[in-house]
Amino acid sequence: MLLFYGALFSVPLSVNWLSEQWHFGMLMVSEPLMLLTVGVLGAGLLSGRLPVPRKTQKLDKLIGLHFGALLLATVFSDAPIVSAKYLATMVLYVAFGYGVPRVLGLQRSEWMRAVGAIAAGTVVLVAYVLTQQALQGISYQLSYTIAQPFLEHAHTNLTVMLEPLVLLLNLALLYHPFVQRTRVRVLTTAVLTGVLMVVAFSYSRASYVSLSAQALLLLANAGWAIGRRILLPWAVSGLFILAAWQVVEGVHPNASQPSDPKLLHELSSVSDFSPANESNAERKSRWLFSIDLYQQEPVVGVGPGTFPDRYLDFVRHSPSHPTYYTTLRRMNAHNLYLDWLVEAGALGFATGVMLLGYLVWRQLRWAFRWSRTPGRVGFTVYFLFFLLHSLTQDFWQEPRVMVAFWLAVGLQRFYEKSRVSAASAAAVAA
Repeated sequence: MLLFYGALFSVPLSVNWLSEQWHFGMLMVSEPLMLLTVGVLGAGLLSGRLPVPRKTQKLDKLIGLHFGALLLATVFSDAPIVSAKYLATMVLYVAFGYGVPRVLGLQRSEWMRAVGAIAAGTVVLVAYVLTQQALQGISYQLSYTIAQPFLEHAHTNLTVMLEPLVLLLNLALLYHPFVQRTRVRVLTTAVLTGVLMVVAFSYSRASYVSLSAQALLLLANAGWAIGRRILLPWAVSGLFILAAWQVVEGVHPNASQPSDPKLLHELSSVSDFSPANESNAERKSRWLFSIDLYQQEPVVGVGPGTFPDRYLDFVRHSPSHPTYYTTLRRMNAHNLYLDWLVEAGALGFATGVMLLGYLVWRQLRWAFRWSRTPGRVGFTVYFLFFLLHSLTQDFWQEPRVMVAFWLAVGLQRFYEKSRVSAASAAAVAA
């Protein structure tokens, strides 16, 4: 279990902390730790020291069905080595985040330690980013460097990792009795402010929209009577972030390059897809290319993980194609559903939507069938905003997002199973 907790703590810290030049840091630790954890678990199953789960859940079958579609797409891929590496990475994330807790049958205290480990790693990351911003100033390059855990041009926005932590802090401010104490509430608001500050200074429009959607979903699910508890902490955080932004910009006036985005401009240009907004315009270009590429292999796709190279080849052989500052970066389609459709065809898209749709449908059924407990509100908001945020991002290959996602899937199952067992025991006792 210590190996599992250690790997979870290291996942958010997949940054080249020690040597950016040699790409050495926590990234060299987190993925080997995940692989070692899964390997030890597999050895335990093969040796008979760990029992094999006998009952197959519907979710297990949907996961197997989706990865079967990815395997089929890999077999027919024009770049089988690239696709095989991609698929192996996906299998590692689901085996670590979902398979390990499933086989070990984690109990409440163990789940709390697991969530605490990944949350602690995320808090350390936030502290590191804020320290660097205080010392160096606010710059797009800083957020971008921390957000690229694999290749030079492969990254996911830094703030995507922080959204689950923001949700946990909001839930604590809304529901936890201990956090309702004045001093604890002030401390929790301070931590929330720090996390949101990293989000604000990362200049990620998708994260601005996603966290706004999270806030609205949270208020809608919690109801006004409870939801109004969070309004004052949000207002205090917003004012403090704007003040801190002015202070840091004043202390480090030359930290940002002229071409760097600005906070207020990014907030006001979320829906602008014109060439003037290069980030959004580049997204639109990738989406349109995805539709054209899908028509080449509509059933099994062009191969998992091959979209970035296909897009770069297309751009380089199209002189009239506009070149934005992210055009030549080796990145995905910035849309999970389009990536499924292009790389794994109709089969990969259908099985992926069935998998995510089942998770959301199951959670909504539990949320409306039973009372709105903090856990049900939290899981409902998490899966809904993951579904929505996937319209502008592809998280399937990002360990710092997907490990937390698969962990949430397993925790959701444990939570509802525990609630049902407790309800049944109460009914029998009555």
